[in-house]
Amino acid sequence: MTPLTWTILAMAAVTFGVRLWGLLLPGAQLRGYGRRFLDAVPVAVFAALVAGGLPGTDATDGAWRLAAAAVTVVVARTRGLAAGLLLGLGVYLTARALGWA
Repeated sequence: MTPLTWTILAMAAVTFGVRLWGLLLPGAQLRGYGRRFLDAVPVAVFAALVAGGLPGTDATDGAWRLAAAAVTVVVARTRGLAAGLLLGLGVYLTARALGWA
């Protein structure tokens, strides 16, 4: 297997392992900080994946990637992660289609 495959598998194991561990605690009801922590794990893993690709191939492309990431963050916080991802991707793909990035 390639290093990328191992990385993806390790991230999946951490993401789902932490969530499963929290759900399997005998008789424990997660509330407050514990629940917020487990809910943030998938977003944190996604952010780690995205951050590696932000610099881009040149300054213009990098600027559009950062703009798309900013749109993703703002929309994800207000409308949800799926909407943020779709809009952020839309911003970047539109910039590429128009030859700006």
